Amino acid sequence: MLIASMVFQKLIVLFCLMAMGYYLAKKEILTPKVTRQLSKLLTTYVAPSLFISSFLKADYSLRSLQFLLLTIGMAFGILGSRILVVRYLMPRKRAIDTYAVLFANVGFLGTPLAFAVGGQEAVFYISGFVVANQILQWTYGIYLLTGDRKRIALKNALINPASISTAIGLILFMFPYDLPTVASEAIASFALLNTPLSTLVLGTYFYKASWTDVFCYLPAYWTAFLRLIITSALSILLIYCLPIGTPSLKLALTIASCSPSAMNTALFSQVYGNDYGYGSRLVLLTTILSLLSLPLMMGIASQLYLH
Repeated sequence: MLIASMVFQKLIVLFCLMAMGYYLAKKEILTPKVTRQLSKLLTTYVAPSLFISSFLKADYSLRSLQFLLLTIGMAFGILGSRILVVRYLMPRKRAIDTYAVLFANVGFLGTPLAFAVGGQEAVFYISGFVVANQILQWTYGIYLLTGDRKRIALKNALINPASISTAIGLILFMFPYDLPTVASEAIASFALLNTPLSTLVLGTYFYKASWTDVFCYLPAYWTAFLRLIITSALSILLIYCLPIGTPSLKLALTIASCSPSAMNTALFSQVYGNDYGYGSRLVLLTTILSLLSLPLMMGIASQLYLH
């Protein structure tokens, strides 16, 4: 249960940073325009630099490379199992709810938490999950929200900051020579912005939220239950059955699988003409409830395989 306690403590720290984001939004320092720019900075530059930094700090070995590829394959397997299960548990007309169940907030919450609990090695492996998550969000996820296969952005699925940074990191990881110390330390220093900035931005989502709408719409709790408990437990079972893998790999997969609903639940809903407000409320509800569910799921995982 040590890992569950550690996760809870780190979550409290992250929620304190979210509270600061809420406060700065209230003071009109983090205005919607500033928040959009920070989100762009995070997704385009800061988070990718964290992935690259994790590759730079890892010592190359064929075993590590194999485990990274295993992580990507396992991520697709976990996401695929969710798609199959959710078809039977969520009405098809509730597209936003289905999206919120399938895709977790690996970038803005999962990665900072993995870094806080497991360090650079956990980030090294969680980058593989991010790639799989991005590819399916830009393909199956868009199809869910639009019902139109022609809207699937295959180019964006393959060419995005997460995929590009992982490819760059992989090349540097396999390269027989190290980058100059100044360059690697500069990348690592820039990457440290990921946790405070991502949680501050997430905190701004809480500002101006109608708490009555967030907490009093009962069908949203079924969505939250599926995202935080049912699909998380299914993922833990699949990870438990994985015959090989390092503790950091399994830790990264577990955190990524048990995180709350992805920010894109709100953002894609807005872009593709769905109820953006409801998508935002699902992100808020699952994020708040994850303060209880994540330690619970990590406690179960620690009893099974995170010793």
